[in-house]
Amino acid sequence: MDNKKTKIVIIGGGTGGIMVASRLLSIKAKVDITLLEPADTHYYQPAWTLVGAGAYNMQKTAKPMSEVMPKGVNWLKDYATGFKPSQNMITTAQNGDIAYDFLVVSPGLVMDTSLIEGLTEALGHGNVCSNYTNPEHTWDVIL
Repeated sequence: MDNKKTKIVIIGGGTGGIMVASRLLSIKAKVDITLLEPADTHYYQPAWTLVGAGAYNMQKTAKPMSEVMPKGVNWLKDYATGFKPSQNMITTAQNGDIAYDFLVVSPGLVMDTSLIEGLTEALGHGNVCSNYTNPEHTWDVIL
């Protein structure tokens, strides 16, 4: 009988990473899950569209990460800085290399407004808005 656990590393503690970890634990698989997420707060971003439409409270989309982290997951407050796929390893900012059998990459959205000339300066002013930077401002613009 093989009692070896499959080592799974998940990059990202957003909704995607949390759901994958939860699902793997729910099927009673023999897994050892490490989830990399440096943030203390989890934002349920799918609800931000509703916030931007004035139909949901922004504060309700935020919860302490410790409340949404599935029991049995090793939460590593760190982030990945590199990949070594030929060695089944990732490199982290504070904890060095971490080995895995399977890797899930779900780091979420990073807005790079500098890719569109003038957007960085305009965002959040007047009628220029984004649900992914400030959904409450989106609703203010609609009003």
